Amino acid sequence: MGNAFKAYDIRGIWEDELTPEMVYKVGFFLPQLLNCKTILVGHDIRLSSEEIYSLLKKGITDAGCDVLAIDKASTPMVYFSTVHFGVDASVQITASHNPKIYNGLKVSAKNAIPVGIDSGLGDLEKLVRNNEVIVKQVKGKVTEVDARTPYIAYLKQFVTDFSNLKLAVDCSNGMSSLIVKELLGDNVIYINDTFDGSFPNHEPNPLDPSTCKQLEKVVVDNKCDLGIIYDGDADRVMFVDEKGGYIFADISMAVLGINMLKDAPKGSKVVADIRTSRNTVSYLEKLGAEVLMWKVGHVNAKQKIRETGAIFGGELAGHYYFRDFFNCDSAAYA
Repeated sequence: MGNAFKAYDIRGIWEDELTPEMVYKVGFFLPQLLNCKTILVGHDIRLSSEEIYSLLKKGITDAGCDVLAIDKASTPMVYFSTVHFGVDASVQITASHNPKIYNGLKVSAKNAIPVGIDSGLGDLEKLVRNNEVIVKQVKGKVTEVDARTPYIAYLKQFVTDFSNLKLAVDCSNGMSSLIVKELLGDNVIYINDTFDGSFPNHEPNPLDPSTCKQLEKVVVDNKCDLGIIYDGDADRVMFVDEKGGYIFADISMAVLGINMLKDAPKGSKVVADIRTSRNTVSYLEKLGAEVLMWKVGHVNAKQKIRETGAIFGGELAGHYYFRDFFNCDSAAYA
């Protein structure tokens, strides 16, 4: 059995570090770990995701736990749906920005609280490795639900008028294609906007500036004001300026601060990872924020925002977290 249990999720090369047996057993033992009656499950469009989706659902139902199945979903859609449908836990099948040979599982508890190695994944690994599967006599049931419609409706309340801007959007052949046109409309230049789990045009990793070259050219050639590029599961987003210049995430975080802090009380908290530039911190402070420097990683950031009541937070990895989005990250919200 491979070694796919990481600090913040379960992830590895499919059928090597992450195996079918492991996925089934994760599904089987997760209800025991989190004391669940219902677990919501979604998946991205990687080539192995449908198989993992089936294995995970079988493991969960064999343990006597029900599954709320939402089929294709971005990771933020799963976070939203965890709260919206009031389930005990959720799993998103994705390897985020990793190459196509990878896949993984992002586990959240009730209210979309992330489960990391110190908050459950470590115990889950022991159960998966050491315990015998004894299928329950009364199995759980699978119920399919529409999560896309309520998720888009939720996000639309935050869409503002940008008709004066010419935008180019690179969906990286990933999950942002599921919702982005509903939010930004047709008067936008879209590239790589069809699902393809082989990621034929570039890796689904906008943190690597080389993956943005295609978008940068589109922005310059079409005289766009801004380029937007999502990762594979649409929880990260990066930006390109009107000259085709790559904008680092802490600069984007400073710009986000203009909107997020304009009506906020002075001293409102913002969480930034420890790699954030001093210029960004100073700019946010001038906007009236109290900036809390914190550990890297989505589990750590979400916990800090929840504990402190921070309005929003960001990481150099391109994650942006929002108190109004259940303290979770959403590229579409950003």
